[in-house]
Amino acid sequence: MIQGSVIIINYNTSKLTLNALQSIEKKVVDLDKYEIIIVDNASEKEDFDALKNGLISFGIGFVKLIRSKINVGFGAGNMIGVQSAIGNFYIFMNSDVLLLEDSFSEMISFLNKNPNASIVGCQAVNENSEPFKAFDYNLSLKSELLSDSLLQILNPKKYFPRMLITKNPIKVGAVPGSLFTCVAKDFDEIGGFDTSIFLYYEEKDLAFRMQQKLNKDIYSLPYLPYIHLKGKSTKPSQKIRNEMKISQFYVIQKNLGSIKYKLFYFSQFSIFVLKSLFSKKNRSYLILLLNGISIAKSIKHSQKIIK
Repeated sequence: MIQGSVIIINYNTSKLTLNALQSIEKKVVDLDKYEIIIVDNASEKEDFDALKNGLISFGIGFVKLIRSKINVGFGAGNMIGVQSAIGNFYIFMNSDVLLLEDSFSEMISFLNKNPNASIVGCQAVNENSEPFKAFDYNLSLKSELLSDSLLQILNPKKYFPRMLITKNPIKVGAVPGSLFTCVAKDFDEIGGFDTSIFLYYEEKDLAFRMQQKLNKDIYSLPYLPYIHLKGKSTKPSQKIRNEMKISQFYVIQKNLGSIKYKLFYFSQFSIFVLKSLFSKKNRSYLILLLNGISIAKSIKHSQKIIK
């Protein structure tokens, strides 16, 4: 019986994806309890062929490969995988992730023991075992406007450090999208990822809706490390940085309402008017705001269908 459906997006990252699979094969106990669904997000033909050939030589019989003819982005790509998933839990894993332990079993065990928890993540580290921030705060106007350090000064009990060293699970606002597990029936009930979002903020939007609609909790397991090769699956560029802002504004307007959205917009506009004097990156953000920041400006709408 399939317990967990592991969904991985491949976008011109065949080598990373195959390495991720190799780490699964090495670290996960009882592999027959999992199915692995790889969604290729319209990669270049050479990369897709390399992935196909790698899977053949891998000899992993439980991998299903789905080819999308258009790059639909992170959330929608995962939703393609979800449509054919049969597990009781969905495990979303980036192609640039390497397991260090049997994280799948640990996350599923935690969710089984904690019925009011619906999403659980763990601790990302780099190749030198240095930790990244393990979670996000709840989506709110305050958390989007203020820095972590200021939030921690204002309310240290609510806004504790995001690289917390503890052997205990912690209830959080959201977990990073690089590796997390979700109860399938809860994910399905709220409609899964918002496919209007091309990249970034998908997991924060998902967590917010899970909390608001189902009153379910989100947890992080900071004692459970995995390697995240940050920046390897998505190359940094101004276009990609702009996409993060577009997603942020969309998620705020959608979930927090028009008044808070306007407050956020005008505060950001004021900040970037000043910052634009000193940075090309911030001038780009200001132009984005002046032209009317909207999901219509997303790079999602510039994707082409491949043959």
